[in-house]
Amino acid sequence: MAVARSIVESYFSCVKAGDKNVAELFHDDAQLIGLGTVVVGRPAIDQFYAASIETGRPQPSLVGDLFVEGDRVVAELLIELAEQATMHVVDLFEISGEKIRSLTYFVADHL
Repeated sequence: MAVARSIVESYFSCVKAGDKNVAELFHDDAQLIGLGTVVVGRPAIDQFYAASIETGRPQPSLVGDLFVEGDRVVAELLIELAEQATMHVVDLFEISGEKIRSLTYFVADHL
């Protein structure tokens, strides 16, 4: 449980710092699922985050505590973007070993 929490905390630190190497936290065959798309594999996830960080400069802030149960972590957060938009998001992480196996994100249509 502590490992899963630590990996997710590292993920948010990387995103907030604009660290384009955030994909290194994912398994080689990991999945990023959300908004009707599935991004599969670390190279594709790397491209996704490189583009997202470059254009959106996301600044995630947790709304409350992380919910951790075994290898699953849920986070509710607000993400401020470069164009001054704010997204309300729930992220569901599945951790395997010391890497992210999948991240499914759910975006609210309003704040």
